[in-house]
Amino acid sequence: MQHFKTISFVEGEPKTLTISFSDKENLLYSSLSSLSSNDIRSLIGVNSLMILTELAKSQHRTLSQQIKFLASEAIRKKSILPEEVTFKAGKNEPFQRWYPYIEGYSPSFVKTLIENNNLHDIVVYEPFAGTGTTILASDSKGIDTVYSEVNPLLRLLISLKIKIQSLGENNRNAIANEFLNVYNTVKNSLREKDSELENAYYSVFKKSKYFSDEIFNTILQYSFQIKRVSNPIVKDLLNIALATTLVPVSFLKKQGDLRFKTQKELLTEVKTIDDVLPVKVQEIYDDILNFDYTLKATHYCATPNAKLIGGAETPLIGAVITSPPYLNGTNYIRNTKLELWYLGMIKTDADLRTLRDDILTSGINDVKVAYKDAFSICELSPLLNRVITELNLKAYDKRIPLMAVCYFNEMFQVFNGLKSKLLNGAVILIDLGDSIFSEVHIPTDKILIEILRHIGYTYNSNQILRTRRSRNGSVLSQFLITLQYFK
Repeated sequence: MQHFKTISFVEGEPKTLTISFSDKENLLYSSLSSLSSNDIRSLIGVNSLMILTELAKSQHRTLSQQIKFLASEAIRKKSILPEEVTFKAGKNEPFQRWYPYIEGYSPSFVKTLIENNNLHDIVVYEPFAGTGTTILASDSKGIDTVYSEVNPLLRLLISLKIKIQSLGENNRNAIANEFLNVYNTVKNSLREKDSELENAYYSVFKKSKYFSDEIFNTILQYSFQIKRVSNPIVKDLLNIALATTLVPVSFLKKQGDLRFKTQKELLTEVKTIDDVLPVKVQEIYDDILNFDYTLKATHYCATPNAKLIGGAETPLIGAVITSPPYLNGTNYIRNTKLELWYLGMIKTDADLRTLRDDILTSGINDVKVAYKDAFSICELSPLLNRVITELNLKAYDKRIPLMAVCYFNEMFQVFNGLKSKLLNGAVILIDLGDSIFSEVHIPTDKILIEILRHIGYTYNSNQILRTRRSRNGSVLSQFLITLQYFK
């Protein structure tokens, strides 16, 4: 006996589609029969009948077959919990807890994506690698990765994790013990200051005062001693440990963007290095000594700047798993400026500007004025063109429309350059959020889909992972965009 389910799509005039289910599909029908049209559209990740038609055509299915296929896949796949798509779910895991990168997602999220998309025997590319979550989660599934990451602090963190987890048990134990012993020696030998680091502070930050005199001097003393450590891995581990203390012991606080602490926060939240550093050293020591896992696969940085991936040497890539910077005004480089200074990765304010030019534009201060010609990207997305027109009328800062244009132009550069590196049928998984500026909603997910479809990517689905609130209280969403690239 056949069963039928009618689904409505609203695009201008309402349109309906009736799906038939054979006896063999009774289980699927029973799962869908009580759902509303909106529920089913959310389940399959497709709201538009036009998009559904194009997707069915590209995959040689009828509309009915395409809906049943997408519904079956969604039901079969492991569900993704909202907390998994933030840093929170993995913040206390070994190695993951070394640096609090709140913009990241959890390892369990990446593992779920790998399982749900049946990824194996391929190379994964992560264009915005952050602290290496995608890399290490892929390794747990035996998958090789290549990656990009502009921020040298995060590249150092990734390389350290890879080096440590590549060691055998005896070597790892030796590194852990040497790390702890050298830390204790350094802590008890604080006398001279690192004058080079002190001069760099004033060259980068000018008259800005981010630390008390006592804490500033202690940081310089630690740096002087750590520079004299002979084992490069132990030296890097000590520097990462100290770098993570800088914001807690400073007058600054990371809450979205890096900002000055309030008077109340200064009284209750400013810590000393002795409060924070021993705890971080113990965490790192425990993770190295006790984490019973050795890397299975190969991982390397193809190019720091994902916008240059087209010219990099890489194996053919079977999947992309990434969460690009959101178009949300956050300055991802400025948020790590204290760590970058301490590690000697910026020595002048021009160095800071250079890094901000290299990253994906996502904040007003990242805007590249030289990119005014980038408005041609609007030709690839009618939706972006409408958004930019509205922003030009309403934005409180004229850099906001240019910021949005730069963002999508640079995303185009990444994914257009990537095409020559992809296997036929490569899967593209992008965790992305929408934005709002000057009461103008920017549907970042839909605009990116339009642009990528224009350059040959096939759209599969767009799933809402969780909702969040903007500063003005508007509801925004975090999405998982799934595409494929067919040559």
